[in-house]
Amino acid sequence: MGRCGMNTALLVLLALSLAVGEGGGPVSCGPSAGASESIEISDHFVFGTRKPVRGATTLIRDFRNCAVDATVFSSALEAHWAYSIWIVAFNHPEHCITPDACGTGDLEAFGGDPRVEASVFWGGGFVADGTGSADTTLTVRPGRTNRELFVSTRDYGLLNVGGAEIHIVIRSHGPAGSRGPLSGQIGTASGACPPPPPDDRGCVNEFASFHPPR
Repeated sequence: MGRCGMNTALLVLLALSLAVGEGGGPVSCGPSAGASESIEISDHFVFGTRKPVRGATTLIRDFRNCAVDATVFSSALEAHWAYSIWIVAFNHPEHCITPDACGTGDLEAFGGDPRVEASVFWGGGFVADGTGSADTTLTVRPGRTNRELFVSTRDYGLLNVGGAEIHIVIRSHGPAGSRGPLSGQIGTASGACPPPPPDDRGCVNEFASFHPPR
């Protein structure tokens, strides 16, 4: 199925722009060498592993307009299931445990170095079509989002368009509309989840793509 047909088949498709907020610190929009943008394509992997699956994220760092645009495609989904997208921005990856190869241990909520200024925030949601595929886009602008996942950490959002290490995470929420309003499934991390194991899977971080700093 082509991309246009895929978009038509989606039950829900959010193309959203996260507005610039008050900011958690000084914002860096990109390199000073004069590049206008950087285009990065990363395969999807099973979350927490390096096992590839059918999907990829195209990430464009737009230095001129101080934004990050992403197109997320996957054909490894469950048909008619609801999914949310989460953006992880390690704004200063040089302070990660393994510089420029950041992970969960670098999030402040898990004891990571606060100098990383890491942030995990909601990026959108969708429902896979009848073939288990989806194709959606999003735009992230620097500053606070008011969509931070961990209430115990500061809502930095994206502060470093060019220098941040960015991870895109796809999280499943079970069959669309099966546990209450669809908005609770695609708009939160743990809302309207199926029962937890052993009865069902619960809400699960399924896939991720990784985009190193530029």
